[in-house]
Amino acid sequence: MKVVSRIRFPCTSETSSLYMKCNEGVSINFCAEQKVVLTRNGVLSLNTYFNSFYEQFYAKYTELSSLYYLLKLEGNFQVSLYREQYGRETRELIDTENFENCQSLEPVKILLPNSWRSEQSGRVYLEIACLSDGGLFAGGFIATEQPKLREVSLGIITCTFKKEAFIKNTVNTILKDDFLQNKKFKVFVVDNGKTLKHDEFDDPRVQLIPNRNVGGAGGFTRGLIQALQENVYTHFLFMDDDIELESESIYRLFPLYEYANQDFAISGSMLDLYKKHILYEAGALLCTNFLYRDKNYGNDPFAIVSLKNKFNLNNPYFTNSLLLEDKPDYGAFWFFSFSKKVVEEIGLPMPFFIKADDIEFGLRITERLGKPIVAFPSIAVWHEPFYAKNPIWVTYYSSRNFLITHSICGGSLRYVHAVKFLTKGLIQSIFLFDYNSAEMIIRGFEDYMQGPVLVKSTDPEMLHAKILEHSKSYKNQTVKSNSPSSNLPQRTLSTEKNKKPILKIIIGLITLNGHLIPNFFLSNDDVFYWIGSDCADRWFKVFAKKRVVIFREGNNSIEQNEMSRSTGLGILIRWFQIVIKSTTRWSSVSSEWRNAFNHFTSTEFWRNYLKLNDQN
Repeated sequence: MKVVSRIRFPCTSETSSLYMKCNEGVSINFCAEQKVVLTRNGVLSLNTYFNSFYEQFYAKYTELSSLYYLLKLEGNFQVSLYREQYGRETRELIDTENFENCQSLEPVKILLPNSWRSEQSGRVYLEIACLSDGGLFAGGFIATEQPKLREVSLGIITCTFKKEAFIKNTVNTILKDDFLQNKKFKVFVVDNGKTLKHDEFDDPRVQLIPNRNVGGAGGFTRGLIQALQENVYTHFLFMDDDIELESESIYRLFPLYEYANQDFAISGSMLDLYKKHILYEAGALLCTNFLYRDKNYGNDPFAIVSLKNKFNLNNPYFTNSLLLEDKPDYGAFWFFSFSKKVVEEIGLPMPFFIKADDIEFGLRITERLGKPIVAFPSIAVWHEPFYAKNPIWVTYYSSRNFLITHSICGGSLRYVHAVKFLTKGLIQSIFLFDYNSAEMIIRGFEDYMQGPVLVKSTDPEMLHAKILEHSKSYKNQTVKSNSPSSNLPQRTLSTEKNKKPILKIIIGLITLNGHLIPNFFLSNDDVFYWIGSDCADRWFKVFAKKRVVIFREGNNSIEQNEMSRSTGLGILIRWFQIVIKSTTRWSSVSSEWRNAFNHFTSTEFWRNYLKLNDQN
């Protein structure tokens, strides 16, 4: 018997609805000894995100043909198997059986009919109804008797920078999973901050690797080089440090690859760490690669589109919508697995430090190799959402690395389009008096225009230190501890969203949102600017104000920016001077990055870049 997937229990009431649903006759034990206690007429439903079996995906990507459920029950029960499909309003009852005097040591078996590999496949789940005065559900799984097609060994690579609590919890979650004990894996913890100790990871299945602070791209690549040297892993998993992990996501990788009918990468979905029932992303598209770009994003070459964005997984409609398979351009490195063959064919990641390293790596898989990246439903982690983050220095890497990505992925980005959308972001920053972010855009563009010599001749740790210092150039921007939300003005976003004060917008554009207005016309009152998970305030809310206080949902600090006419105008003038000066160099710089690509993704380059040769 080979276990394909397990029925998982929730660890907290906060996430319970993603695992199990029940009526008043059922109680779930959230302690270490996980079990569900039922009374007569109590109904436990597995019509949930994590405990549905998405048969459509397994039928398409594996050679599995014969599957069955095994359930550990005590008491008398009626067990029903249902199927739902996208676009169908009613569910289909596939099978229902009664079982009497069940004992947990003798699991109940329910066959999955052969229709799961047909065009009628979709999403199946069980409902368990108690027919006795009392009953117990102690676990279950989906299994097969088919021998696996291949052995799979997994190199799990995670890198961290001073997030000790997160990474220790992640590693412990993996090591404590009983079912993973029989799987071949090793966790490579790459410590870019050098704050972890070897005796904190004394399990032989974990290797701590102190590393230079070369960002996420450097950390993942350092771990990948180490794992490749051991020459025992068929597949690799990149996994961020700042996540909450459901270890079943790792377990499900094994049968998927053991029975795979083709080579594919798996993009684990991101669930919102603060709103745990919300699916934030299930793979993503680079804007220039998708059909609706001119409708929603104006052909913005720097936009990315999160697939299945903001799906409420408590709603069966959205759970069924996961059956509509997309074709992601890439999967983010919070959870991304791929085969050793992929690395042998496309090389190592680009030395991007952070930002766009996962995009560029994914594009190589989908475009150069033509292999699919699959966002398997129910393989996911909880991750801090982007709306809660705003380290200003990240803007530098975003601007620079998107330009590099476009250069090495075809070089079709025209100078006028690049300048147009960088200018848009720069002006947006100036409008919010966020001069440091505007400065980061300029610095990112300037460093891109240096060409590959930037990477070849600049130490990445020294460069990052300069970027951090540069991101604090303007002292009119401060960050303070977050005031309780009750002290903030009530948001009026829902009504503002439909309003377009045309006159204010026109005057705001003409005056750089008040930068060109005489001082006596400006208000001394602070204006609160909201950035949230659903939407954000618009720039014209800041018009004719001297200060803006920016509040981000889920963030524990607020930003206060003050207007500086000389700074805002100075940045804008300098930007246009740089743009004019760089016009003639655009095509040649793009070619230089493209020609350097093979070198930058080679083991030889990375060993020098990480100074591994100095350690020998």
